[in-house]
Amino acid sequence: MKILHFRQFYKHFVFVEDSDGGRKKILKNYADVNVCIDMVCGDTKIDFERED
Repeated sequence: MKILHFRQFYKHFVFVEDSDGGRKKILKNYADVNVCIDMVCGDTKIDFERED
């Protein structure tokens, strides 16, 4: 589940693949940031009183 999305603005280089299979260096001004959580349902009860 996505809980947050924003753009962090800073200049950085990225490499993208062109149609010939080579790489091309491009200057970007921002990065997209996503914050997600993975919610899992299940039995999380721990029995601390039991001794083995």
